[in-house]
Amino acid sequence: MTTRAHDIDTKFIRQIQQQQIELTLLRAERDMALHDRALAQARCEAMSKLVDALLASFRPYGFSRKRFQSAVRRSAQTVPDHGADSAQHSVLHDGSERILRARPGHLANL
Repeated sequence: MTTRAHDIDTKFIRQIQQQQIELTLLRAERDMALHDRALAQARCEAMSKLVDALLASFRPYGFSRKRFQSAVRRSAQTVPDHGADSAQHSVLHDGSERILRARPGHLANL
């Protein structure tokens, strides 16, 4: 009789262990999804800052590189250096390099 009870206990212990493993995996997937969402939001915010800087740098007689660089620098100073929001630094850098490398008549191709 004790072996039957022991077998039942072992069966339920294994089920609980399996459920704990599945729960841990689900929590890891959730954490990864939250991290990915935070990165996407940070990139979107950086693109918005980049577009704002670009629009602010247009003058009546053309594009002002100094104003654009200044606006991007001001935006970059407000971004934290760690966490998901730090991804904004790379977006601001890559985007500003891409805009500044463009030839004057080719801004529409960005």
